[in-house]
Amino acid sequence: MADVEHAQPGGTETIPFALTNKGNESAHGVTVKMTASYGVDFLNKYDACAYTRTGGDEYAPMTDATCTFDQVLAPGDSFELPAPLQLAIARHALNDRLDISVDPADGATDLASRDNYAALQIGTDNTADFSVTGAAVTGTAGQTVTAPLTFKNNGPAWFANLGSGDPAAKVRLIVPTGTTVTGVPADCVPHTLTGGYYEKRTGAPRYDCALPYWVSENTERTYAFQLRIDAAVSGTTGEVGIHPEFGDFAFDPDTTNNTADLAVN
Repeated sequence: MADVEHAQPGGTETIPFALTNKGNESAHGVTVKMTASYGVDFLNKYDACAYTRTGGDEYAPMTDATCTFDQVLAPGDSFELPAPLQLAIARHALNDRLDISVDPADGATDLASRDNYAALQIGTDNTADFSVTGAAVTGTAGQTVTAPLTFKNNGPAWFANLGSGDPAAKVRLIVPTGTTVTGVPADCVPHTLTGGYYEKRTGAPRYDCALPYWVSENTERTYAFQLRIDAAVSGTTGEVGIHPEFGDFAFDPDTTNNTADLAVN
């Protein structure tokens, strides 16, 4: 089963599917399990399958299909689905996946289960515009202010690191000179300026805030930092940016909105 490239948002894709009994005993039925990620869905529904939606919060939304077919497969026999397997490509599709596994339905021992599973990558010609918004705060020396920093996916596509589980992005704050972070959002980790270990949670010069491994086509998340103004400063700024775990955001059509300022006074 080959990966799909250049699928089109709103289109359909037909996935060739066939299995063969390469064993030495008959299989009295077969169980097929399929999982489609958020950007694709099963266009044709089979009577032998039960469909459920999972995820949506900590885990990315998925559609699971569990299918039981009672066809007897003698050694060497092949089986195909009652109709071609078709996937609907959502308008928000980007880098999606279809997982398929097969097993004998009668509990028979499979001689080589390592070839019972396939994971198809389904790439769609689409984009996801990540952006970050900084803040402008004012205060007197010794005062603590709230600085909300916001990540937003402007779509039209969702994005997920389905294989690795790495964060979809990290929001990074370089703290303005003359200020001290006294309150840190739960998902944010302190670092030295170069990304090294920083032992205290507050007072670091840099913070990285990890998003989940997936973001929907309209995810918006705000990280509210508590910032103490240590001295009478005027026009000092820190930098806010979004960064991938590795590589770059190849799907992002506009990287000019990937950085912003945190301005103080």
